[in-house]
Amino acid sequence: MKKWCKCLIVGAALVSLAALSGCQKSDQAGAPQAQFSNDVSFEDIPVPAKFKLVRKESYSFQNDVTRVGHLVYVGRSDINNVLAFFQQQMPLHGWQEMSYIDARSSTRYYDKEGQTCIITVGKRSAAHQVHNIRIDLDMRPKSK
Repeated sequence: MKKWCKCLIVGAALVSLAALSGCQKSDQAGAPQAQFSNDVSFEDIPVPAKFKLVRKESYSFQNDVTRVGHLVYVGRSDINNVLAFFQQQMPLHGWQEMSYIDARSSTRYYDKEGQTCIITVGKRSAAHQVHNIRIDLDMRPKSK
């Protein structure tokens, strides 16, 4: 019994070490390299005109294997116009709508080549806001 416990601990330590070493930057040929940029947008995800990125609430990361991000945009529009924009534009960029949820805010789920983009559109509650609509775009690898 103790032998299995030691093997389990050693195995967990090796897996942890491998995961940590995978997070380090590597100069070896063919190894994934992190690409950091001030441009946190994704070129294949359209955004309605005149919507502005909220940089302090947004981030993105991509390498040769994957890309993830949370992008927040605010703007002035009718919520139905914004939803219609995404319904029309996302397929033009290769995204397929998988499902949606309409409640207090509306959420659309899109898939493309092993990736998922979740778009949530909602009204901002404060009446004094110049921008009445908030868009949250979440990019992540597709769940298996």
